[in-house]
Amino acid sequence: MIRLFVLDIDGCISYPFKSPDWDNMGKIRHLNELSRNDNTIPALSICSGRPHPYVEAVSQWLDIDHPVVFESGGGFYRVKTNELQWHPVITEDVFKKNELLKDWIESEIIPKYPGMIREFSKKTDVGLVSSSEADILSAHEKIRQYVNGNFPDYEVHHTEVSVNIIVRNCNKGEGLRHLSGMTGIALEQMAYIGDSSGDVTALKTASRAFAPSNASGGVKEIARVLQGETSHAILAAYEILIAENRLGS
Repeated sequence: MIRLFVLDIDGCISYPFKSPDWDNMGKIRHLNELSRNDNTIPALSICSGRPHPYVEAVSQWLDIDHPVVFESGGGFYRVKTNELQWHPVITEDVFKKNELLKDWIESEIIPKYPGMIREFSKKTDVGLVSSSEADILSAHEKIRQYVNGNFPDYEVHHTEVSVNIIVRNCNKGEGLRHLSGMTGIALEQMAYIGDSSGDVTALKTASRAFAPSNASGGVKEIARVLQGETSHAILAAYEILIAENRLGS
């Protein structure tokens, strides 16, 4: 039985820079509320590369009780009790390296791409956002080469609108493992939906893996691809999990 359904945000719950489908948000939130009294409905959590304030806000939209994962696996937050926790591998040495990466980004990347900004509220990794996918892809390649040559304990991922430089031991797969320890919910009882390269480790770690139709090719090779984009696919996956739980209960 799947007890926890973990959602990525960008490209899954909604598209960046666009208003969510609030009708779908209401339906997903309602199912999550029903999960408190019906054990065949998985509860919800989030695992996103976005920083804490954004993940906290989306958690409030969906009325999530369980801890949520932000910055891929760097931090964990309980919205109901306002508790914040960092992953154990996040040390002062990591923060120092992040400052070096931020300085390089500010001097070597940002000036080359008008409209690109750094995600200033991030603590455990370094992120960039832009509404230009072409700029993101170009910057990603330059950043990947630099990080591989100078910071081998980091890895680089991108979406259509962002580049994320994360500590290798704080990817989303590790985020799910730590979430499992915090909640007491086994990985075999977790499902995950994601759409980009940064989601691959989580998709491989969870028991059930889903992807929306807008997912990248690499994700589609390892996850069950559902008809519909973003929250339409989340709702479809949620209904599949509920039906399977009820069939097996």
